[in-house]
Amino acid sequence: MNSENGALVEFYRDAVQNNFKSAEAGRPIFDEKDFVRIQTPGDTRTVIERVASDQDKQRFPKAWDMFSRGLEVAEQGTPLEEWPQVTRSQVKELKHVNITTVETLAAVSDGNIQRLGPGYQQLRERAKQFLESADADAAATQWAREREAMQERIRLLEEANEALKAASKAEAPEKRSPGRPKKAVE
Repeated sequence: MNSENGALVEFYRDAVQNNFKSAEAGRPIFDEKDFVRIQTPGDTRTVIERVASDQDKQRFPKAWDMFSRGLEVAEQGTPLEEWPQVTRSQVKELKHVNITTVETLAAVSDGNIQRLGPGYQQLRERAKQFLESADADAAATQWAREREAMQERIRLLEEANEALKAASKAEAPEKRSPGRPKKAVE
């Protein structure tokens, strides 16, 4: 399932029996239709499954685009298994309610986090703190890269400046001594 607009979304294709065509043919006839499954992270009781409408396609454009191109939706974010602040049992419990990344855990609503039981509210807060610190680290890393690139540019400009100075010294005419120039002897 893909996390988009605060919901877990999955588009899929399924065969639906066409009663009219089946009655005409005297055997079961099926038509393929596109369906959508929508679920709130952390809530397994509320799952909406229906034929996908144009409104669903507009509301969840990334998931629809991936489905229509036949691509598997890759989960984006930090997998819970890779986050050292959760136990294996917590990972299994969270996966049961379709929470598979730290980002999804941080976005779970208060009502749904309370249903998970004691300790999960603190875990959600730690997920939020982890993401905030990761954002700060990313900004610091970006700043360091920009600084390094600027220092390299300064070094190159200084080298070019030194080369120009050396070239201008080589091309400069000899300096005259002070005073009047000597008369040329004919």
